Amino acid sequence: MQFLVIAKVVPGVPMEKVLPLVKPEAAKVWEYYADDTIRNAYYIADMSGAVLLWEAPSLEAVTEMVAQLPMVQEGVLQTEITPLKPYTGTESLFAK
Repeated sequence: MQFLVIAKVVPGVPMEKVLPLVKPEAAKVWEYYADDTIRNAYYIADMSGAVLLWEAPSLEAVTEMVAQLPMVQEGVLQTEITPLKPYTGTESLFAK
């Protein structure tokens, strides 16, 4: 199952607290990417956070993995996890 994870820096957190966590965060994201857990990762255009496409068996599994991100552990990143399913709306174009 796929999940959309939107991760944003908590408003008001000073960059001095965020910057030391960038490298450990990137390393953890790379670990998840290398094991096919994270499928895609993008910065939000204003650099306030990131959007990640995760593959996992359940919402609980993703929630546990997200909790292991260094920025989440340090309380500088807030996340929103949305379960996804295949889009089937195109099917109506071919229905008789």
